[in-house]
Order: sequence, then C-alpha cells, then structure tokens
Amino acid sequence: MTYYIESLGCAKNLVDSERFAAIMESYGMQAAWDPTETDLILVNSCAFLRRSLAELDLVLELIIDVAKAKLIVTGCVTTRALEEYQELYPEVDAWIMLKDFDGFEKYLKTRVLPKNAKSAKLPEAGRVKSNDGQYVYLRISDGCENYCSYCMIPTIRGKLVSEPIEKLVEEAKAMQNDGRELVIIAQDTCMYGTDIYGYKALPKLLEALCELDIYDWIRVMYMHPDHFELSWLELWQKYPKLLPYFEIPIQHVSPRVIKSMNRQKSYEELKELFGSIKEKIPEAVFRTTIMVGYPNETKTDLDLLDKFLAEVDILHVGVFGYSPEKEDYINLDDDPLRDYVEKLELKYARKIARIKEKKMQSFVGKIHQALIEEYDPETETLSGRLWWQAPEIDGSISFENIPENQSLLVSAEITDALTDELAGFIKE
Repeated sequence: MTYYIESLGCAKNLVDSERFAAIMESYGMQAAWDPTETDLILVNSCAFLRRSLAELDLVLELIIDVAKAKLIVTGCVTTRALEEYQELYPEVDAWIMLKDFDGFEKYLKTRVLPKNAKSAKLPEAGRVKSNDGQYVYLRISDGCENYCSYCMIPTIRGKLVSEPIEKLVEEAKAMQNDGRELVIIAQDTCMYGTDIYGYKALPKLLEALCELDIYDWIRVMYMHPDHFELSWLELWQKYPKLLPYFEIPIQHVSPRVIKSMNRQKSYEELKELFGSIKEKIPEAVFRTTIMVGYPNETKTDLDLLDKFLAEVDILHVGVFGYSPEKEDYINLDDDPLRDYVEKLELKYARKIARIKEKKMQSFVGKIHQALIEEYDPETETLSGRLWWQAPEIDGSISFENIPENQSLLVSAEITDALTDELAGFIKE
C-alpha cells in the first residue's frame, strides 16, 4: 500500500508529518508522489493565519476533486476550526487531532491496512525524512507561552513542552546520515527547557549537540529577542560548527506598538541587542521578520521601523501584514483595512527586496563555506546553500563547476548575486 502526505505550514509541522510517515512505513506502506495514485492521503494542516486556512481549502478541494484514496486531515486545523471544517468537507474520511499519533495508528489498523497487519520497529529517530536537502530539523520543544497579542499559537499548539536533552541528543544521532546540517527549531528556542528544568537550557543542549561532532553545521532558528541572552554568544565563539546565523524575529520596533503586541524589547533595546551580537561575533548574519499594518500603527511608528532597518544590518527580512486572528475580531473578509494592510505589506516587501539585492551584491568576489545539495543531470550543474542561507527560506547558490573531490562541504567564491539566488565557483 502507498501513502501521500501534503504537509502545510512551517518546519515544526513538517516534523509531525515525518512522524506520521514513520508510522505508515513501519506497517510496510511506501511513499507515493502522486495523490491520484495512492491508497491514503494525509493532509497535515496549518492554521496559524486565516490565509493558512485558505491554503488548506485549496488543497482539500484539489485533492477531493482528483483523488480516490482515503483522505485524512490532521494538524492545527483540528484545534482551531475542526467543527467548521468537518461541515465544509464531509468527503474527508477521518480527522485526526493534532499530534495524535496513537489515534492515527489505530485508524490505520482498523480502516486502512489489511486485517491483523503488524508493525515493524519504527525508525530509530521515529521519523522519515521528507526533504532531499542536506539538512534535518530537530524540534526541541512545542507550544508557546509568550502570548503575543496577534498570535494564535498558544491556543493552537498549547503551552510550552520541551523534550529532554538526552532524548534530543539520541534523535540527532539517529538522523546523522540524513544530512550534514542540523537545524534547531521551536516556537521560541530561547525558552527551551524552562518547563522541565526550571531554567533556559538552550546553551546546555547546544553544547551537547556540538560535542557529538557528527554534523558540519548546526543552525538555531526562532530566537525571541526578549529571551536571548548575550552570555550565550560564548558558545558561538567556542564551536565553529554553530553557525553565526541569528534568526531573531522583532515584528516591530515602535515602543507603543511593541507594548500593544505584549512584547518587551523595542527600538533602543533591539538596536543594542543586534549591536552587541555583531560586536562579539563580527561575522554574524541576521534574519528577522516584521509586521506592518498593526492596529493603530502610525506613520511615526513606520518611520521608526524604517530607521531601524537602515541602521541595523539585517540581511534576511521577512515581512507580513497584520491579520486579525483572535476570535473577537471581525471577519477578515469584511475588514475595511484589509486592502490597506495588503498594499503596505507589498510596499515593504518590494522595498526590502531592493535593499537585500544591494547587500547581496557586496558578497560578489567573497569566499564562503557552502553545502552541495543537488545535482541537475540535464544542465550538469551543482547547487546548494551558503552557510548564511537557511533551508527553504534564504535562497540557494548554483555552482559553475564540478570539483574532483566528493566532499559536500566546500568553499565557494560568489560570482553573481540576485535577491535570493547566487552563482559561484567551487574552490579546490
């Protein structure tokens, strides 16, 4: 029997999809690449934003229209809009609650698999890798207790639940043959361990992972600026494999807007934070996200945001418009400010793209470490990522030559650069 998974949303959700895949493969099911030619389709949904639900609508409508397989939906929609979606899509055969792996296995055994089907042992990591790149995700915790005013994550994913360090180390070991880069993810990696250890245990975890000496790169994502500790930078100085890539989502810098968002650090504190990191780690590269169109945001607020982005050298900036997600807000389709927010988001996205392209040009002629990830037999070219390009979000680099040695970790001279796509020459 075969299965097909459509995993929507973030990398944290992808980890759940890989666990569902592992359960199916433990019963002998094999992955299919075409939803029209498979026995079971699993849609792992995202419900972080209403636009995410719109994406789910589109996926379900397409699959229902062409597929004849059993259709199962799981993920975040089950904790946000389950009854609504059950009514909208009666064609769905089963709705499995978020991360209900036992319930999913029970459904497989009773409704999908042959009678008396038995499971072999799960993969050592409990997951089946779903991407072709030289990276694997390690989700160190799930849930969040920051309660930012605009965010539904605590409602959807629940309170912070960290995995013990020993378990994460074993999972990292089990996945070492799946990629040369280990990407640390969570809703807020800085708060890892506070629920089970009573303190921020991220440094202790990173040290344990670095000491394994089985990955070339270790990258930490989703570091909340209010919870990042400058003393942690000693780890980046101590371990070369701990990439000096700092994803710190600021959302805004206006003190008034930040306070309304139920966050703490604003313009001055954020500028000091980024400056301190750059001072101690000169090679540091930053990624962040900003939100525009927040309720009652003024031109003065946006001017301060522009000032910050001009003063602080952040290479990767993601921008998204405010979306009213809380239950007491009016329907997004009826919001008179929707057009304004969408136009503002587009304006900032274009502005940021122009700024980034200029910054990328400054890398031409420079040599940086890169991972080779793909070979295209038609063009006979290799491609991959530089160390400051996180998987799936920061673009890639195409190489103009093929080295004689077989190493995946190479030094590359950048010969051309656009906003997200680069060209380079592998140095031997």
